[in-house]
Amino acid sequence: MPFISRDNAPISQPFPGVTIRSLVGSAVGAQGLTVNENTVEPQQGIPAHVHPTHEETVVILEGEFRARVGDEERVVRPGDIVLVPQGVRHQLLSVGARPGRILAIFPTLDVVRQLVE
Repeated sequence: MPFISRDNAPISQPFPGVTIRSLVGSAVGAQGLTVNENTVEPQQGIPAHVHPTHEETVVILEGEFRARVGDEERVVRPGDIVLVPQGVRHQLLSVGARPGRILAIFPTLDVVRQLVE
């Protein structure tokens, strides 16, 4: 299925104030790629976690986020890209006055997320 309707993509809410819309994955015929659109309410975020088996690319679409990857932290804005290596602790917090939106891209169909302190 080469054409996907965003409006028909399944939605989940894995954390308070975080909505994930599953755009690309096995349900639409992908063979090795997952793409999620995440909306994060102000002062909410994706808690610290690692992906032990794959990397992640995060594209900032809207809003401002405080991003932490390993020991490095910075504010990221639309157009910025965060590359998270496999097994590295990372997290995002929406710090703008309006909800933020990102694309989370994984080179796998089996996204593994382990929460860490």
